[in-house]
Amino acid sequence: MKKLLALAFVASLGYLITVKATPPGLGDSAESLTYEKDIVPIFQKKCEQCHREGGIAPMSLVGYQEVRPWTRSIREKVITRAMPPFNASGSIGYFERDPRLTQDEINTVVRWVDGGSKRGTPPAERPKIEWPNEWQSGKPDLVLRMKQPYDIRAGTVDDYELFDLNYSFPVDTWIQGIEIRPGNRREVHHASLYILPDRLKPQPDGRLDPNADGQSGGDDVFIIGGQLLLNWVPGSLPRKYEDDVAFMIPKGTRLGLQVHYAPTQQAQIDQSEVGIYYSNGVIRKVARSLYGGTDHIDIPPGAENYQLIDYRKFKTDATIFAFAAHMHLRGKSFEVKLIYPDGKTETVFDVPHFSFNWQRLYTLARPITVPKGTVAEYIAVWDNSSKNKYNPDPSQQVKFGGRTRDEMMSGTILYHVPDEKLAMKVVRGVQVEQAKN
Repeated sequence: MKKLLALAFVASLGYLITVKATPPGLGDSAESLTYEKDIVPIFQKKCEQCHREGGIAPMSLVGYQEVRPWTRSIREKVITRAMPPFNASGSIGYFERDPRLTQDEINTVVRWVDGGSKRGTPPAERPKIEWPNEWQSGKPDLVLRMKQPYDIRAGTVDDYELFDLNYSFPVDTWIQGIEIRPGNRREVHHASLYILPDRLKPQPDGRLDPNADGQSGGDDVFIIGGQLLLNWVPGSLPRKYEDDVAFMIPKGTRLGLQVHYAPTQQAQIDQSEVGIYYSNGVIRKVARSLYGGTDHIDIPPGAENYQLIDYRKFKTDATIFAFAAHMHLRGKSFEVKLIYPDGKTETVFDVPHFSFNWQRLYTLARPITVPKGTVAEYIAVWDNSSKNKYNPDPSQQVKFGGRTRDEMMSGTILYHVPDEKLAMKVVRGVQVEQAKN
């Protein structure tokens, strides 16, 4: 895991921007910038969640002695915007928990490195960031976990495993939130929570047979016939709706957790968990999804810009609050445009540099309300050429499939109906009566 992420850190990603020095007379000179005064606040806010002891990143950036050996690489990565990793475009603040550095922050880091990476004098007191190892949303109502710890073997290639979470919902259950909590944050690269199709049956150790869908190999990353509920990557937010918004998990539903373990040099164990938060009180709106995509994928060998487009129409007014995109190793970009009834077109979600290893739910800071009849246009582009360094084999014709060497196209829009008024009263997720408006 450390080796993989270190390579990702050093590799060149993103696009090159020009860093301009602060004009004379404005701000501090490069020589006066110090780690303790100018850099620590930036790193605490934007870097330490991953770059800390026990974090997912290959090195800690919490203290000057840990930062100093990496300063030239840090300079390169912030200039190219490869770090912090966030693949969606748009202005900073468009999405919640956006880790991207502002231009001023980039300039500060670059000028500090160019000025000699001075430490400066530590302040007499500085609050230390205490990163939570517990649930971000508080104690869940229901905790589902892998049946037993999974042994991550040393020296193996990327390992994708699907675990049955050993629970069947006894009744229709209304859910307000879900959170994935990796048991081993350093080794879990990402995890995906699915509603499982009935045909997938667990093995004695709780794993699900990767050949159950007729696929060969053990690297399935998408469950054919299943429904994706939530992804976890470093920095992900739990899915937590407003108090009067919820979605229903039907009676008999089983959940499965797909986990990607990246290569590691030493044996490890993991027992990841999922926290379920029941809805309590009055539900007035249902959280809904509008999925776009196709399984008619047929990418020629060497194709650098293979594009597919799909369309879905909103049948009601809709308040959009989040987006997600899913492709595999040849995924290049993903975009969602809205075509309004009056003909106006607007790009509302754009991932210009898709990365299989950094898939996340992108939650809007300010939801978008659109009228009935609005059409969502999902645009996916793949790179099956040798220019794609993640491409396992540019000579292959690539079709739809559940393995990483196959491809997929899945776009998700999460929304609710703004004028919906269910007035449904629930206690611990179970409907007890119809509430009065």
